[in-house]
Amino acid sequence: MRHWGPRSLTVRLALLFALATLLTFTLVGSYLYYSLARQLESHDDQELMGKITLMRHLVAKARSVQAIRDDPHSFMDATLGHNDLLLMLRSADGAPLLDTRPEAGSLPALPMAAVDQTPDEKSRQNLRTSAGLPVRATALWAKVDSSGEKVQIIVAHNISDSLKLLASYRNQILGAALSGAILAALLGYLLVRRGLRPARLIAQQAHSITAQRLDRGLDVASAPYELQQLVLAFNSMLDRLHDSFQRLSQFSADLAHDLRTPINNLMVQTQVALAQPRLQEEYQGLLVSNVEEYERLARMLDNMLFLARADHAHVALAFEQLDCRLELQRIADYFEGVAEDSGVRLNIVASGNVRADAMLLRRAISNLVANAIRYTAAGQAIRLEAKPAEQATLITVSNPGPQIAAAAVPRLFDRFYRVDPARSDSASSAGLGLAIVQSIMRLHGGRVELSRSADQMTVFTLHFPHAHR
Repeated sequence: MRHWGPRSLTVRLALLFALATLLTFTLVGSYLYYSLARQLESHDDQELMGKITLMRHLVAKARSVQAIRDDPHSFMDATLGHNDLLLMLRSADGAPLLDTRPEAGSLPALPMAAVDQTPDEKSRQNLRTSAGLPVRATALWAKVDSSGEKVQIIVAHNISDSLKLLASYRNQILGAALSGAILAALLGYLLVRRGLRPARLIAQQAHSITAQRLDRGLDVASAPYELQQLVLAFNSMLDRLHDSFQRLSQFSADLAHDLRTPINNLMVQTQVALAQPRLQEEYQGLLVSNVEEYERLARMLDNMLFLARADHAHVALAFEQLDCRLELQRIADYFEGVAEDSGVRLNIVASGNVRADAMLLRRAISNLVANAIRYTAAGQAIRLEAKPAEQATLITVSNPGPQIAAAAVPRLFDRFYRVDPARSDSASSAGLGLAIVQSIMRLHGGRVELSRSADQMTVFTLHFPHAHR
């Protein structure tokens, strides 16, 4: 369903100002309107009570009901100068004695106050006569003192002028409310547009930022206080994007380099072999060399595929409780031949269990051990340790290799990154081992840390968190 409401924040705020103004004027106007209506009604009630009290007094002083019928002038004189007043006198049986405004029509039945009572608020009602005249009326019983006869006294006040006044007042209130709302909308639009000018300036700054200029953030000082947190968050996002683009650019360059080397080797060797007829042994040697390059490419692609799947959490983990010493011993046995060729020893000190995926655990530790063997001098020892901690199981791989430069540590786990800029060992390492270790630890909800021990050992520590119960 399409939304037809205003999309402009300025228009929305202006309309909200108009709505708030209209609501305020309406509430205040309603209060004043009903206050005026109450005052007019109170004034009518005072006049009604005064006249009906006077009529009760005149009835009490009359000689009889017949005398009132014969000579009603004293009652009519009491209404002189009150053209809006209607007076009706009736005998106990309802027979009319006096009607000062017969042209106004008759009134419907009214509740009658007793002889010794004063008409209460319920007995004063707004009515319309049979001729359609709006009146406020009240009625009571009166008694002739000399004869004891009862008389009905009905007094009504024409409230046409009051209703006209209230109608005019109501229209003025509505006009003022609508005019105020329109004025508030216009002023609100201008003020909000002026108030949002810093936001437009921020938008202009944001438009000037391109993929090649991500290091150029927004000016925090020029932003209003309410938008500074947003600007800071935006700048932080730009910093993360800039860092990601830098890493992506470096990743692309490294990937191109690492793919180019084996492909060039394959191409050059094949071209040399095809340049002239060769012996069968030479062709077999070429095929063996090509197979090595193909295997290197296959390993690289397999590692890249694993990292891509790990980044999108498409690797299914099979968690189980594994014996740390048994797992480390299995890995030491696997690398025993390589370690002997390099003149390196593998020492194991392990206890406790670890909750992990067995295949991924072995892959992570194997990458660290292979890396340690590569950088450990002959005659030295690599230490594999495992121990339980308070909230995690710690597995460490330590070797006495050269200290890693502090500038290289933040990028050590990046893909295709090598500490050696000359890439002297690119044939045996594609620079993906430590990146795979970090991805495996993220899949386990843990982390990998690099540190330097007191005995100048390079220590990689894997933190495997315990299962939550």
